Amino acid sequence: MSSQKDKTGNALDLGLLWRIVKLAKPYKKYGLTAVFTTVSLAVLMPLQPILIRLSLDEYIAVGDIPGLTNMLILLIVLLVAQTLVMFVNTYLTNWLGQQVINDLRLRVFSHLSSLKISFFDKTPIGTVVTRAVSDIETVANIFSQGVITISGDFLQLFVITFLMFYTDWELTLICLAVLPFLIYASNKFRKGVKSAFQSVRTEIAKLNAFVQEHITGMSVVQLYNRESAEYEKFKSINKRHLEANKKSVFHYAIFFPIVEIITATSIGLMVWYGSRNALSGAVTPGVMVSFILYLNMFFRPIRMIADRFNTMQMGMVASERVFALLDKKDEIEDNGNHVADMNGTVRFEQVSFSYIEGERVIDNISFDLKQGKTLAIVGETGSGKSTLVNLLTRFYDYNEGKISIDGIDIKDWDLSALRSQIAFVLQDVFLFSGSLRDNIRLDSERISEQRMIEAVKQVGADRFIDRIEEGFDYDVMERGSSLSVGQRQLISFARALAYDPAILILDEATSSVDSETEALIQEAIATLMKGRTSIVIAHRLSTIRDADEILVMDKGKIVERGSHDVLSEQGGYYAELLKNQQLSELVD
Repeated sequence: MSSQKDKTGNALDLGLLWRIVKLAKPYKKYGLTAVFTTVSLAVLMPLQPILIRLSLDEYIAVGDIPGLTNMLILLIVLLVAQTLVMFVNTYLTNWLGQQVINDLRLRVFSHLSSLKISFFDKTPIGTVVTRAVSDIETVANIFSQGVITISGDFLQLFVITFLMFYTDWELTLICLAVLPFLIYASNKFRKGVKSAFQSVRTEIAKLNAFVQEHITGMSVVQLYNRESAEYEKFKSINKRHLEANKKSVFHYAIFFPIVEIITATSIGLMVWYGSRNALSGAVTPGVMVSFILYLNMFFRPIRMIADRFNTMQMGMVASERVFALLDKKDEIEDNGNHVADMNGTVRFEQVSFSYIEGERVIDNISFDLKQGKTLAIVGETGSGKSTLVNLLTRFYDYNEGKISIDGIDIKDWDLSALRSQIAFVLQDVFLFSGSLRDNIRLDSERISEQRMIEAVKQVGADRFIDRIEEGFDYDVMERGSSLSVGQRQLISFARALAYDPAILILDEATSSVDSETEALIQEAIATLMKGRTSIVIAHRLSTIRDADEILVMDKGKIVERGSHDVLSEQGGYYAELLKNQQLSELVD
């Protein structure tokens, strides 16, 4: 997803084009109907000048009123048929495009859901949003204004040219003498707009990434008085986006007047040559009128082809980006087939892991955690605590060693079965926009209304939910911004308890709350941990006194292990951490 990748794409890339066309395979009959109506339009539209020429030369010229009436009726029938075919064609091509991007967007979202967390660590969210929304929207233009429509335009040009030569080849050559100038202008326009559109798409991705990041971190922006500085950054990015759009506007502003001038020149040549020959009877009035209509029909598709070719080009560029995302092999390997209920016995055997090759974050870790027991993990920031539990849930796959649950390698577990029996309560609780009910149940069919209510009561979340007028229908807003930190934490505990996991992971679950709120949360934690295998990443060491075993980590290694009392008496690394924290609390 680099900027370099943003500047690739070719409308004549047949391999990529065929891959796009295959997206419409489920709607084959609609696509074929769209092709048929396109061909029909290419044939029907040039018939109008023929009927008008016949009306002028063979009926009006000789005063044949009945014959003229019949021609008029035939012309009306042709116009009605043309209108109906155009409606069906326009509707089907746009409908086809919308169906394809609907399917493609679902496919992209499903793929994003299956990617490793490491992908999101390295990719700006705004860029991903651009790929999944606006880039896919651009792909629809390939069907509505792209390959089918452009093919129809070329066919119409062929039919018009054939009829013009058939009617008067000398007059046709005079009229098309300006064609080389038009082809040159169209080619320059296509190249210029292509470059401008590529810049527009690149700047849109940058805008989305910047806005998403800064809205998410707006509290930091305001807290450190960065409003003016960040505004200037945004202003710079926005200006580049503006300049890219102005370039495309400039090309359009030049090209279309040039086309009008060339069209007028062609008609002028036709009138000059035709008038001279009309005096001798070599060219009839009907032929001259029909040629004026032919020329308007001829130059309109050429003008539109240049524009549509660029639209298609951008659709190809956008589709290439989307396919590049779909082709990413950062998916978690889900080759396991074990789906039994967990007991919750966990074992790490000489496990090592690196985010960057050669730089171990977890270094040769081994421990056993029996069913129903509690393991606490402590250490300074960056010691590898969170990474350790992320390996257990397969957010990342370890590089060396083995992790097993109930004696079975976690890679042999079905991924869905593995994660459905592990509950993860984070320090930074994430709540989705929606009701409290939706955030606790997450639309799971496993969790009934009664089970949800019982979970809420067990963790004590009913104390504040009962005071809310809307109850479980209360809208928590984006990221749970309408709730306090403690309330969000209690909701996350209720969510975990409702899922009834075999293994519970608490990652710094009380580090962001005050002491009073912590007391309430500790009650919820005790309820949640009862009878479950639990792993607790602790910030406040006082909260893990009752853990069956404590692992003390430093730089990815276990430096001490034992119970709270044993480690406190040893006077080692843990004792030093405990002493420093107690002094800090006294100062506070």
